[in-house]
Amino acid sequence: MPERPGEKVPYRVYLPGGWKADAAAPMVVVLHGYAATAASPFDDAGGALQREADRHGFVIVAPNGYNGMADYGANLPLPSALPARAAPRAMTPQAESALAQADVLHVIDRAMADYRINPARVYVMGNSMGMTGVLHLARSFPEKWCAISASDGPPWPGYPVERLRSISGVLFVHGGRDTLARLADTQRLAARARAAGVRARMHLVPDGTHGDAWVRYLPETFDFFAAHRCSGRRQ
Repeated sequence: MPERPGEKVPYRVYLPGGWKADAAAPMVVVLHGYAATAASPFDDAGGALQREADRHGFVIVAPNGYNGMADYGANLPLPSALPARAAPRAMTPQAESALAQADVLHVIDRAMADYRINPARVYVMGNSMGMTGVLHLARSFPEKWCAISASDGPPWPGYPVERLRSISGVLFVHGGRDTLARLADTQRLAARARAAGVRARMHLVPDGTHGDAWVRYLPETFDFFAAHRCSGRRQ
């Protein structure tokens, strides 16, 4: 990546069946959780991401977020319930987080150039720390996203929900059996967003855990994205 010359950061891309290089395709960016990798969403979903991509014709892109332990630029304190990293940090958390954000933006730009992505139909979703990343990128670059989905993340009491008004659809998802992230925090955030005029929905997955609620709700999430067909250049 340009900010770290000589350092290579992996990312994953899935091209749906029937993808054509000469046709502008929609794209879903998937952000993984803490201490995971670009491969983790595909592994955790067990083929469901590919099935939904094929069903709707979405290109799927999963960045690594630099080292996989930063929060995509948000600099939100890590909940104490999450395990602390064992290895000492080579740089400050703020520097790591800034690199994680830069990595995501570079991957998006590269994918858009390589696969002729429709700039009006770019979506982002993420679970746990990935939800933090979704919310941060949505507040920082609302013009980039047609719709977003955020699931089972940590509390963010002061989050500026009004920054989401220009996004055509905001979906919050939470597992009823999540013992790490609190359902009430996600419900409160969704309610604040709706009160601020954001087109937001909240869905509880009754049997969903912290790690699998988003997987259980993937068909509905991709239906949600497919129903939001933004027009005009958002990038």
